[in-house]
Amino acid sequence: MVLRLCLSGPVEVVLRGHPLDTGPPQRRAVLAALAVDAGRPVPVEVLIERVWDAKPPEGARRALYAHICRIRRLGEELGSDGHERLPVLRRSGGYQLDLDPDAVDLRRFHRLAASACESGQSQDQRATLLRESLSLWRGEPLVGLRGAWPVRVREAWRRRRVDVAVRLACIEMYSGDPAAVAQQLRDLLDEHPAAESVAEALMHALYLAGDGAEALRCYAQVRHRLVEELGTEPGRKLRELHQRILRGWPMAGAADVATATKVHR
Repeated sequence: MVLRLCLSGPVEVVLRGHPLDTGPPQRRAVLAALAVDAGRPVPVEVLIERVWDAKPPEGARRALYAHICRIRRLGEELGSDGHERLPVLRRSGGYQLDLDPDAVDLRRFHRLAASACESGQSQDQRATLLRESLSLWRGEPLVGLRGAWPVRVREAWRRRRVDVAVRLACIEMYSGDPAAVAQQLRDLLDEHPAAESVAEALMHALYLAGDGAEALRCYAQVRHRLVEELGTEPGRKLRELHQRILRGWPMAGAADVATATKVHR
């Protein structure tokens, strides 16, 4: 695909690997507000709330229209140069970015992750889909955009990425090198220190790698962090895993672990 729209990291239109100038932050916010629903109409009121929050300033509709005109102009310039267009269509009560959703990195990320949950696939097929989805992640989504909507979307996508990474780790630790998987999960836990699903997968990987003592240390560190910072004990699944490791019980099979950390649609 020659033309891509990236929402992970900065909001960018990327042509043949080169980002194009899409204008100031507010215009990028309008582009992002359209791109998350690429191929579907978005009501004007929804667009305004996504860009200006629940109490938009006077003149928000005029500003929205001006930004859409600029985005359309960019699309027309792309089309005149023989490239794919970036059409923004007027629809009843709103606008639609008429673009294949797969051209939007995080829309493709979600589709691939959902496909990995479908029945009838081998673990290798699931792992391939999950790796491809994670390869689309360039960094914190919607960088530089402020407001309630970017914050909500950013947090939801972060959780989704963690789910996908844990799902992949649970497949790879049984089919590859659990010690290498453990190192990847350590890095992920550093990014998301309160994510119990990551801690659970890390403890599994360490135990499978033959380092039960380190798995127990991981639990102690996570529990300390949760108690000190959030005032809460670890959840039931993490506590039960801790007890199983203490007793030296056999680990669950790969299918059980993958099910326990299933990526939510």
